[in-house]
Amino acid sequence: MLSKRPLDFITSGHESAFICLQEVLYSQLQEIQSWLGSEWAHVGSGRDDGKRGGEFSPVFYQVGRWRCERNETLWLSKTPEKPSRGWDAALKRVVTVGEFVDKLTDARVVVMSTHFDHQGVVAREESARLIIKIAEDWSKGANGKPPTTLLLAGDFNSTPEDNAYKTMVAPDSGMVDVSTKLPKEKRYGNEITYTSFDEPKEKPTRIDFLFVKDPSPASVKAFGVLSNKFDDGVFLSDHRPVVADVEIPVLRPART
Repeated sequence: MLSKRPLDFITSGHESAFICLQEVLYSQLQEIQSWLGSEWAHVGSGRDDGKRGGEFSPVFYQVGRWRCERNETLWLSKTPEKPSRGWDAALKRVVTVGEFVDKLTDARVVVMSTHFDHQGVVAREESARLIIKIAEDWSKGANGKPPTTLLLAGDFNSTPEDNAYKTMVAPDSGMVDVSTKLPKEKRYGNEITYTSFDEPKEKPTRIDFLFVKDPSPASVKAFGVLSNKFDDGVFLSDHRPVVADVEIPVLRPART
């Protein structure tokens, strides 16, 4: 069962937050949208049919602050424009991409949300390469207006030792793991992001990451991995929320 508590905590006091989720069914998507209210909207399509079927990897944004200029759902496969399963993946996988314009400053940011396959080793590595290519394309911007930065969040089903992660942070990838932009003593909370629901055969590990375009004028101010279980012993999820405060500079004066 989904819980509203982590959404309240993460968004409270933040007037320009984005929320990237994974493994969201359409009924859950509607429930989350209802919780967040009319101040929020989302982009993304179901991975099974590009409509409502299967899991979503949505991006939620605050409509009072951001305007969605364009968005797209792409499949992690050799045919990303149509519903398809890639390489040795067990399931169809997607990345949701949106370009958002700050209504106060005209600053632009691209936000991506994805979920790599849990079985396909080749699929995860190829998905990383595809994601990097998509990020490069979207970083050019629309109508000659490149974004200030690009943010990517997701469940990569890959540890830092896996080739998929290494591909994401390779020197020529144009991406950097947000957590590495701060010294370890300044990061908050846990290191492990996947805990399972305490199943004995499941190994807790770090597979959920935030990436930012590199180089980028954006600066990371805070990073943390929050708890997914409290004193009542009930898991909110088998993954812990990964959060960051990223400051995006204003490259032009605000409107008056």
